[in-house]
Amino acid sequence: MSGALAERQQQLMAFLKGDESVSGSDIRHHVVEQGAIDISTRLGIYKNAYKVRLVETIDTDHPALGIYLGDDLYDQMNTDYINQYPSQNFSLRHFADLLPKFLLQQSPFKEYPQIAALACFERLLLTAFDAADTHRTTREELQSIPQSAWPTMTIRFHPSVQLFQCRWNVVDIWKAIKAEKSPPELIESEVAWLLWRNSEQLTEFRVIDSVAVAMLTFFQQGKDFSEICDGLLDILPEHEVSECAVQTLLRWIDNGIVQGIKYS
Repeated sequence: MSGALAERQQQLMAFLKGDESVSGSDIRHHVVEQGAIDISTRLGIYKNAYKVRLVETIDTDHPALGIYLGDDLYDQMNTDYINQYPSQNFSLRHFADLLPKFLLQQSPFKEYPQIAALACFERLLLTAFDAADTHRTTREELQSIPQSAWPTMTIRFHPSVQLFQCRWNVVDIWKAIKAEKSPPELIESEVAWLLWRNSEQLTEFRVIDSVAVAMLTFFQQGKDFSEICDGLLDILPEHEVSECAVQTLLRWIDNGIVQGIKYS
């Protein structure tokens, strides 16, 4: 019985997705006639409702993207994405995870790379907001570390921490759309943004400099404080490295993005 049920489920999903590799039309033979609505109409309602729910998911995840594209392009994007990347998970939370990749590869969207970047920024905001909450390191905890242990110090970031690097002013575009203003013209502006969810459960983002980007990357790679200071010599004069690294670390702690510190 369970095998037959699984087969019926596969046939129904094949019909909903328009999957030619499985005969979705076979499901018609297992739908009972009921009321005045014929089987084809009933199945059509299910199929339309399935697509509408997926479009609603993209709407929820990417409100600024839809406005930026306009109705026609946005409808085309939704239709093409749903056909190319049908939902593979019981939860719709991750349904649009591949949308930035799709926009980089699919015409006509790939001709305008800021579109994929805007989608990526919105997904990172969503990821930051949905991340688990954990302990946030305080200045007092940092100050309790023996000075001799600082070279071996490594840190873990709060799960909400995300890094967004882009060649375009897409964050300014996103902010204008959110404020219900006309988005600015596209310009090349290579900027790095740090995103996280603060202790008030609100998502924040701000521009960070090359030192912060390097430190973030090094710490995420598991490097300790001494290795990071060595790496910063490629960016800063030697006499500025330690002070700049400490100030960046303190700023992160004040922002609540450090989960824990280890040292030996």
